[in-house]
Amino acid sequence: MHYAILGNGVCGMEAALLLREREADARITLVSDEHDHFFSRPALMYVFAGQTTLRDTEPYDRELYDRMRFERVRLRVASVDAPGHALLFEGAARLGYDKLLLAVGSCGRPAPWPGSPGPGLHYFVTLGDLEGLDREARKGQRAVVIGGGLIGVEVAEILHDRGLPVTFVVRENWYFPLALDGNEAKLVTEHMRHHGIDVRLGVNVEEILREPDGRPRAVGLVGGEEAPADLVVAAIGVVPNTAFLAGSALTLSKGGAIEVDDALKTSAPDIWAAGDCANVTWADGSRRPEQLWYTARDQGRLAARSMLGDDVSYRRGTWYNSAKFFDLEWTTAGWVPVLLNWDNTPIDPGPDVRSWFQRVPGRFVSQRIVVKGDRVIGFNFLGSRWDHEPLMEWIHERRSLSWVLEHLHEAQFDEEFMPRFRVLPTARLG
Repeated sequence: MHYAILGNGVCGMEAALLLREREADARITLVSDEHDHFFSRPALMYVFAGQTTLRDTEPYDRELYDRMRFERVRLRVASVDAPGHALLFEGAARLGYDKLLLAVGSCGRPAPWPGSPGPGLHYFVTLGDLEGLDREARKGQRAVVIGGGLIGVEVAEILHDRGLPVTFVVRENWYFPLALDGNEAKLVTEHMRHHGIDVRLGVNVEEILREPDGRPRAVGLVGGEEAPADLVVAAIGVVPNTAFLAGSALTLSKGGAIEVDDALKTSAPDIWAAGDCANVTWADGSRRPEQLWYTARDQGRLAARSMLGDDVSYRRGTWYNSAKFFDLEWTTAGWVPVLLNWDNTPIDPGPDVRSWFQRVPGRFVSQRIVVKGDRVIGFNFLGSRWDHEPLMEWIHERRSLSWVLEHLHEAQFDEEFMPRFRVLPTARLG
């Protein structure tokens, strides 16, 4: 049996390891045009910041590939011949397979404005993006980062740390409205401005203005204002890295994700898909990719089991994530709807859903707990470190708000450095 895996990120690597664990004699080939070895993509920002090396982001020693007898192909795939069970590479080479896993991840959403693409306009998703941005940042004078999500704030931080003045342009009226309510977004925005970032909220980009030689001069904003820049980063989201599948036998969603069933099988025989590129069913019944490191890992393992013939079905578990806004820790778990607009007007998420919220005076620290009735269903914490596992356990155990508040200090990671959690007089449930 020959298993081919297109993509050697966390999804593809976890699948390969499980396949080898279960089938000692199978042929397993990892295909990637990005890098010979699996590296931690979330750690790329630290490579760009000069805090670590790319080699240090590789979780496994390089000898693992030989021990596991993984074959590696460093070529770009041009198309998939599904009826012929083959990958077709640029340059006419081909690789046959018995079963194929597509774990090709995502790429930066292309900038839609006049003046793009072009020199000095970058993304920050792939290793190639990092290498190109690194070269430009060494000679850049001023940067504009466009986009109000996690990638945008990471890029703003590392460009600022490298000495470039940074303007951060956010289309929405508050930062990261998919995950933060008005109070939380204000806290994060204050924190970014405290670090020297020029944050512009509720501003739309009109075009990338360029010098006669083609280099960026500024980002033109709707209304006529200009944000000077010789380096522009578009951090406006990601799209499935599936352009090479256009016209293939695989069914793609309108957004380009690969349609899969509950066992992560595609519409083509002997082809599976998992990770950022796969369209899966969410708890609310909607279908879209899950663009998280944790879920890519889990889907890779489940796809491998499905390829081995196990009776499996992917079910999205309780949501959790963690990240940093500069040095501001963020931990989230469960369902955490946005209940408060940037202007403090309430948003109705449905019957009997409320938020308990407090912010520590004089500090960039807050806690928000979402309840349905008296049962806790979600957590959103800023400014300190928390262990997501007990938080998820309490959601599954249907704990009450009063019980959680009494025990919340047990989930603190950094209690030796941070004051023990306590309920403040200013805390409110609403």
